[in-house]
Amino acid sequence: MTLTPTWETTSPGHVDDRAVEPRDLAWSTIPIFDEPVVYLGEAAETPFGPWREDLARHLERWGPRPMAHGRAGLALIDRLEAANLTGRGGAHVPSHLKWRAARADAPGGIVVVNGAEGEPASGKDAALLQLRPHLVLDGAALAAEAIDAREVVVWLHASAHQTRSSVEIAIGERSRIGGEIPMRIELAPDAYVSGESSSVIRALQGGLPLPQFSRDRARPWGDGPAILVHNTETHARVAQLARGAQYPTTSLLTITEASAPLKVSRRIVVEVDADAELAEVLATLRLPAPQAILLGGYSGTWLAWADASGLVMSPQALAARSLSLGAGVVYLLPPDRDGAREAAAILGYLASQSAGQCGPCIFGLPELAQSMSDWARSRRRRKRAERHLDSLEELIPGRGACRHPDGALRMAMSAREAFAR
Repeated sequence: MTLTPTWETTSPGHVDDRAVEPRDLAWSTIPIFDEPVVYLGEAAETPFGPWREDLARHLERWGPRPMAHGRAGLALIDRLEAANLTGRGGAHVPSHLKWRAARADAPGGIVVVNGAEGEPASGKDAALLQLRPHLVLDGAALAAEAIDAREVVVWLHASAHQTRSSVEIAIGERSRIGGEIPMRIELAPDAYVSGESSSVIRALQGGLPLPQFSRDRARPWGDGPAILVHNTETHARVAQLARGAQYPTTSLLTITEASAPLKVSRRIVVEVDADAELAEVLATLRLPAPQAILLGGYSGTWLAWADASGLVMSPQALAARSLSLGAGVVYLLPPDRDGAREAAAILGYLASQSAGQCGPCIFGLPELAQSMSDWARSRRRRKRAERHLDSLEELIPGRGACRHPDGALRMAMSAREAFAR
């Protein structure tokens, strides 16, 4: 696929305030993607198979975007709450809480589409912004109207050239029609923590793109006009809900295969039903059963396949088992690989990607990586490594400016349990 400008567009078709009411639409069960998407990375010349939707094709598929000013915005927030829509970037904070807090603050804020995938195993942000950019931008525009924001910012990593090209084309298509809130792209450093929501907020407030402590998860921007940050999938789901789609229906997953530790060979972005079991998903994709999975990405939870095959792939079902989709990643560990060493390698990467601004990152992450490496590689050192891991489990949680160390610790502890033999 080559991204080329297509200017044959029609009006976005803004309609009246009542448009946020549920509508009897046949497409309410249409998936975001018609088929699994194989993502080969930003450097690939043609990273996707399915065709990208320009504005004309988007309107043909999804219909006109509703508006969310005034009371219509309140009605849409009520729909988010009724649907129990949570953020799909990892934290899974209920979206309606952030919208209500943002709406209560001063007007003139910013809505952010966070497409800076710090998670190396993920591909869904790029898939959405390259193939369904207008669905994502629709959701952002609705959010901006609902909270009376002044602009939409699409936050991308500097190296995301294909994704940036797609978004630039989409913004150009919409601006030619006119009548929409201003939209622009901001580029972030290519770092794991630069896509963390508090890093985004800090940067847009004039600081460095580094995590910062927030006391209120519903109002992480602090005082003043809101900076409402959502993952790309969250914005896409908002656009569906506003048009009357039933929810929850599906989740977007990145099924990740790696050829070696830290070397991703293939990322398959697939949309799955809320009641689909993981074994069923892999069978549909004709993927062999793994030894274990890392659920949620590099800061997720390791599970032996015997414990993971029957998992139901909905955020709510997983939360009932104290698990999370995180960034929507299922990382497959082949039967011939050493899971403990795989976890140690990932921990080494996470330690190298810290913000370096508080104790758990500066000292805790390197020690955690070293202890896991000792635990994985040396039977002679295993008892000492386990004692050190136990002490870090007491020292790290909740003491950092962000949750990066907490996620790394969770991954390490679950690896120790999954690969104890």
